[in-house]
Amino acid sequence: MATSNTVDGYALLVEMSRRYGEKGLPLPAQREVIPTRTVLCFHLLNAPVAVILEEVSELFEVPHCTRLPRVKPWVKGVANVRGKLTTIVDFAAFLGGKLCAAPKRQRVIMVERDGVSAGLIVDDVAGMKHFRVDAYSESRRDKIPVPLAPFVSGTFFSEGECWSLFRPEALLMSSDFQAVAA
Repeated sequence: MATSNTVDGYALLVEMSRRYGEKGLPLPAQREVIPTRTVLCFHLLNAPVAVILEEVSELFEVPHCTRLPRVKPWVKGVANVRGKLTTIVDFAAFLGGKLCAAPKRQRVIMVERDGVSAGLIVDDVAGMKHFRVDAYSESRRDKIPVPLAPFVSGTFFSEGECWSLFRPEALLMSSDFQAVAA
């Protein structure tokens, strides 16, 4: 008796599966997920530049700076940023250029590495963008401003624009950047 119930139950399940399969909605189409990198985009020396978001510790308006004696002119001074004295640098002047944007548009991007930190004044910040990983190229370097090239690892090409990928570690460990004494 148990055997006929099992067979009848199995047949019932098969029939239900067939009926619901015919009338049910199909599974949603599978979409290919394309990996992206989140970057902070800004302008410097009239060029679009990006930095990986995780490499930026803070972003803020240019603060009042206390000048330091006997330092290179690109060092604007030190500022109290959330209770921590931070060196503020005119990034364009360090690269041999000058900031182009109005002072109200300029921002400071704070970067840190191995206990060394600096606030880099840039022309303006365009915001966060999500670039496809396959839009990155290490070989496409023709649009990178020459003074910035040693601190750029490659470019993201998206929507007709070429964004140089700035690497703060290369800047902070640079002997030219560390030699601030005039």
